[in-house]
Amino acid sequence: MRRIPQIQLAPLIGAVADPGLGPDPPDEVTEAILDAAASVLLAGGLRHCTVEAIAENGRIGRTTIYRRFGGRDDLIHAVLAREVRRLFAAIAAAVGHLERHEDRVIEGLLAGLRAVESSPLAPLVRSEPELLRLLSVEAGALVNGAVTFLVEEDRRANGREPTDRARHTAELLVRFAATLVTTPQSTLPLHDDELARRALHDLLDPLLLPLL
Repeated sequence: MRRIPQIQLAPLIGAVADPGLGPDPPDEVTEAILDAAASVLLAGGLRHCTVEAIAENGRIGRTTIYRRFGGRDDLIHAVLAREVRRLFAAIAAAVGHLERHEDRVIEGLLAGLRAVESSPLAPLVRSEPELLRLLSVEAGALVNGAVTFLVEEDRRANGREPTDRARHTAELLVRFAATLVTTPQSTLPLHDDELARRALHDLLDPLLLPLL
């Protein structure tokens, strides 16, 4: 019986921080391997994702794959990490020019949700138990890491030390975002950016404004 890949948070975070299992930025061959792996994941899920299937899909030699990645699990972590990096890049592009804290939070949420919805791996994240658990029952480390990132970004941007209220607010936002990723159906008008923006400002500004 084929072993299902074990998706672990620590190597995933490591792969996000360091795309350099191949060149940095990755070269065309590394990108082709990641594209082929993503295609295999979408077609058959984690259970059917093998180095052999990836090599066949991408018409790439297995030796070439193993030269860049330690094995199937490393490669799958790298595929997921690439999507996370794309998510971070989309959020950074959306908020980099904004000055108001509440605008940065709302636009970051919207950009993140749009990036998730446009990701070809979104259906996989919502259907694979190995991935769902990272956003649900085993999300503690992920939530803590995201909260730390948010409050540190706020400290760097505004020069103030994090308060308990800031940490609590960041945690609520992270948990809110994770819920929308795993269960996108919502009474919020997320289908329309402007309507969603207004609704999120109405809901979240009362939480965010006392932090300013």
